[in-house]
Amino acid sequence: MVSNNHISTKIKLRDLQLPEDYKHIAQLFNSIQPGSATVEALEEEDRHIPQTSTLTLNENGLLSGFGRIRVLAENTAGQVIGFGSSWRAPWSNPGELASTFCVHPDYQRQGVGGLILSHLEDWAASHKASVFLSEVKDWIPGSLPFAQKHGFLLDAHIFELRLDVNTLDVSKLSDTVHKLQNSGITFITLADIAGEVSVQKLYDLYVETSKDNPGQSGNLPAFPEWRKDALPENYSKEKWVFIALDGDRFIGVSTLFSTEETGVMYTDYTGVSQHYRGRGIAKVLKLLSIQEAISEGAHTMTTETEAGNEATQKLNRGLGYVPGKGHYRICKPLL
Repeated sequence: MVSNNHISTKIKLRDLQLPEDYKHIAQLFNSIQPGSATVEALEEEDRHIPQTSTLTLNENGLLSGFGRIRVLAENTAGQVIGFGSSWRAPWSNPGELASTFCVHPDYQRQGVGGLILSHLEDWAASHKASVFLSEVKDWIPGSLPFAQKHGFLLDAHIFELRLDVNTLDVSKLSDTVHKLQNSGITFITLADIAGEVSVQKLYDLYVETSKDNPGQSGNLPAFPEWRKDALPENYSKEKWVFIALDGDRFIGVSTLFSTEETGVMYTDYTGVSQHYRGRGIAKVLKLLSIQEAISEGAHTMTTETEAGNEATQKLNRGLGYVPGKGHYRICKPLL
């Protein structure tokens, strides 16, 4: 049991007791965002995370390796009213720790969030982390002011966009495609050139284009981890990965995912190599993926974008996407 003497003894922090606490965490998450968590999903996520910490300092004195901490906040009746976690993935930038924290709506503004955050930061400091990263929802009143009060700085604002595909006119797609094809650009899917060489070239394109994405935090994970995230077997198909080619060079990509919402599909990533931007390649890739989504029975497309990414904002709004809920990415220097 862990506690903080600066907060009322009515609230206690404790370590997780698994698998029993999966139920409590799911209930807490769903009290904040209904339908956002299940016991099964939490268990599945844990199965893919190493259980042994390898946190250490590199040759420059910056935190590296993997490790995490998770705690629950309970009231005197034993009800779980808050959750906090801090972790470091092996591919994170040296010195960085990520974190998440949340409090049941009925117990917000009572010091619970501050108690959880203080505990996480103490753990981060004990491992000599230099930067503390997190996210707060933009639709929860007071979330950003709370974070700023505790020393966090706003790093990015990322939000969802939704498109009713019935409002989209794709009749002009062929003209744009022909124009680009005449300049030597061709469009295929990963299914057309499936194989390890193509997947590796796709990864290299992600690495290149993600560096210019304001919504990207840190480096991409190593190839095996990236593959699990970018091409998940449960939500992706090779024919849903649309690729622009100049000769045999991968110069653009847009990936399509299914979702748990019937009739809703998600654009996970769109990127174009720097020297090929401004020619309509991203628009064609998105339109091709939307066309495929329609053929799969989708009525709605979703994606995410960063508020400061003007080019992507213009493209999405031009296609008819409407902005919705999102989150603020926040960071706090610790050294």
